[in-house]
Amino acid sequence: MPPGGLNRRINLKKDIKTYSFLAALFLVFLSNRLEAQIFFGFKAGANAAKISFDSERYRKFYDTKYMPGFTAGAVFLIENKEKYGLYTEFLYSVKGKSVESHANDFETNKANYHFLDFPVLFRIKFEERKFSWFLQLGPEIGYWLSGKGAFTVYEPDRDVITTYDYTVNFGERKNTSDYLNVDEANRLQLGLALGGGFLWDLKNGNFVSLDLRYTFGHTFMGGYESGSIPNIGLTDNLEHTNNVASVSVVYYFDILEKVRLSKNKYRKR
Repeated sequence: MPPGGLNRRINLKKDIKTYSFLAALFLVFLSNRLEAQIFFGFKAGANAAKISFDSERYRKFYDTKYMPGFTAGAVFLIENKEKYGLYTEFLYSVKGKSVESHANDFETNKANYHFLDFPVLFRIKFEERKFSWFLQLGPEIGYWLSGKGAFTVYEPDRDVITTYDYTVNFGERKNTSDYLNVDEANRLQLGLALGGGFLWDLKNGNFVSLDLRYTFGHTFMGGYESGSIPNIGLTDNLEHTNNVASVSVVYYFDILEKVRLSKNKYRKR
């Protein structure tokens, strides 16, 4: 290896150690100033999503059902001594959509939408003898990444039921049955999340919690019948909100406690 490359690797290791040390000092300073604990961790769980149409006609002639999905990502919590906290997550989520017409023409539309979600929740915790429980409430910001789905349609002229698989297309219109063109997508989504859960202390700064939540969508996914597959004449009414129930398992740890334990372990060597 050239000397320059070796020096760069050594300098990179030094930089990482320096930045880690400075970050630890910053967290200690922040914790002392706020008299708070700082936690970081990971989350994974299942959800069930159901849309709500704005149009009275669609509410009358179409049924919507819950569709399963999942969510996973990182969590961050700052909690003070009075057990009030600010809890945030950065999540990748899949949320389903199920629509079925009960008018004369048989038609279903089932889809899975992919999102990045960023809830910011105010939390209050209550201590019990063997566990804790909490309540939380706050806004959620989401970004619609992509989606795939399928229309199932009865064609009376041929007396057959045909399925058309599609991919959501936000860009230039594509006139094939493989794409659902969305002209007025609201890719930035806003919602209100509320819920609670249970928390267990695993000792040495480790915690696990069961998170139960319901998120009320506020922003329409798009305009009225703004999704279309032009060459077969199918439209998708995106003038609806997404409402999501979820249950998740969360593991997180007290960052400052981990730093303290690491220092004690290092001193004993």
